[in-house]
Amino acid sequence: MKKKFKVIILSLMLIAFFTLGFMVKGSSEGILFDVKVLELIHNGRNPQIFSIMKFISFIGSEKFLIPITAMIVAYTLIKKNYYISKLLLISTLDSYILNFLLKLFFKRTRPVVYFLVNQGGYSYPSGHSMVTMTLYSTIAFLLAKKTEDSKKKILIHTIAFVMICLMGFSRLYLGVHWPTDVIGGYLAGYVFYCLTIELIKE
Repeated sequence: MKKKFKVIILSLMLIAFFTLGFMVKGSSEGILFDVKVLELIHNGRNPQIFSIMKFISFIGSEKFLIPITAMIVAYTLIKKNYYISKLLLISTLDSYILNFLLKLFFKRTRPVVYFLVNQGGYSYPSGHSMVTMTLYSTIAFLLAKKTEDSKKKILIHTIAFVMICLMGFSRLYLGVHWPTDVIGGYLAGYVFYCLTIELIKE
């Protein structure tokens, strides 16, 4: 029953992802609550928060994550922890590749009127949100596997959840994504994470 429930949830998430995707396909406009949320966030801007959000966004970018993950994967390969190597490699590199392909398919324009930093490429789904959802969930999964302490497990997953949320918010604060891009990134990232954990066995 548990596995059947998980399949239903992931199926609903995929349906939500593609529903949003086709709603914004080839569009340069916000939908649903997009404009209202960005207006609300950008009405309360200040330089200190901008600097923090810019840093958070950087540590979720490929310029930071790919080199760091590559070093960790190299270390795990040396230690012959091939299971960890495969999970980390898939949750970063493959997630970036899938995100790139999805963006090419949906071709949604970024909310350029809200830009606080320059950003190229298409908008849906958010790459930062998708990759960090996949990667941080994978890291939390691997760390939680190593402890029997339920409180530590909860702490690990809570930290991952907070980091994932902050990453999405940073992209909204910097004005480079619509809120529905971030939601789409989370949906795709979580489904990709679950499929990876299910398919890659220790």
